[in-house]
Amino acid sequence: MSGPLGVMCVLLLEAAVGGSVVLWASGVWGAVRRGFFLLCGVTVALCAVGAWAIARTELAGTDGGSAVVALGVFAALAVAWQVLLVARRDAVARIVGLVAAAAGVVALVVFGTLREDALAATVELALGALFLGATLYGLLLGHWYLVERRLDKRHMVRGAWWYIAGVVAAIGAAVLSAAGPAPEVSTTFSPLLAVPGFSTLLAGGLVAICALIAGFVWKLAKEGGRSIQAATGYFYLAVIMAFSAELSAKIGFF
Repeated sequence: MSGPLGVMCVLLLEAAVGGSVVLWASGVWGAVRRGFFLLCGVTVALCAVGAWAIARTELAGTDGGSAVVALGVFAALAVAWQVLLVARRDAVARIVGLVAAAAGVVALVVFGTLREDALAATVELALGALFLGATLYGLLLGHWYLVERRLDKRHMVRGAWWYIAGVVAAIGAAVLSAAGPAPEVSTTFSPLLAVPGFSTLLAGGLVAICALIAGFVWKLAKEGGRSIQAATGYFYLAVIMAFSAELSAKIGFF
């Protein structure tokens, strides 16, 4: 799978899996209102369904049937635990949500096997998932402080550390993309992609900006209060830079 749709499928999958895993690993269950899990969960579910829909179209009649099935299971579970939350079956929803996160990791691994260098591809996907997932989580959590104004700042600080970890992962993803690019790089996005190494250099530059943003986010999150909204503002820029960086990296890898 290659071209614009292929890259978009990869980005949606990474955002869905990373967002799901970071959400459950952040330890906010029971500390924030259930609405936050609806906000994050619906976002993750939409990304998962989008990735599955693209994969089903692009991989039809190929050897990627297992990846389509894995993505379908992940998308179904991602939707299911949101339905359970709406039905106020919180305990069951939590279990299904955790299973959905695990299914997402499995789907990521299966998707990575579509490449001949399956190990490198899987690692590349995992690093990108952490990057996009942490960025998305930080943005949504920052907005949630407008709903729960008395929410302890430690959750935002923890979110900032997740974002820092994501930026470190993005550096590794950019290095892997440069070390083992795909044989053919699509120029459908822009003629500039025909320039050797351009997508890798672009990804590296965007990740460097994200690293700068990470420092500000961490500093503002530690201050708490109104500074958290300033940190959220930086996450707006971080989302744009993160998705653009991953887009550039994956063009040269998948």
